[in-house]
Amino acid sequence: MTAERSVFLRHALDCIDFVTDELAQIDGLQFLENRMLRDAVLRNLEVIGQACKDYGIAELEHSHPDIRWRRVAGFRNQLAHEYLGLDIELVWNIVREQLPSLRRAIAEHLDLDP
Repeated sequence: MTAERSVFLRHALDCIDFVTDELAQIDGLQFLENRMLRDAVLRNLEVIGQACKDYGIAELEHSHPDIRWRRVAGFRNQLAHEYLGLDIELVWNIVREQLPSLRRAIAEHLDLDP
C-alpha cells in the first residue's frame, strides 16, 4: 500500500469515528427526528463508500473478504442517487450493526489498532 492511497482509508476511518461519536448517546427515534444529524450521517456514509472505492475494492476484498466491500461502495451510490427512496431505519441499523466491523477491517488493513 502506498502512503498516498492510505489517505482514502484514513478519511473513511475519520468519517466512521465521527458517525460513531455523534450517535453514541442517540436512539433510533432521535435519529429519525433529527434531520441535520441524519444528513450528516448520510454524507459521511457517502464519503466512506467513495473512499473505499478510491482506495481499491479488490485490494480490500483480498485482505478482508468477510466485509462486503462492493456493497459498501454500492450503498454510496444509493445514498447519492436514490436519496428519495432511502429507508432511514435501514441506515440506522447499518450504522449501529455494521460500522464497527468495517472500522476494524479498515484499521487492520492500515496496521492500526482497531
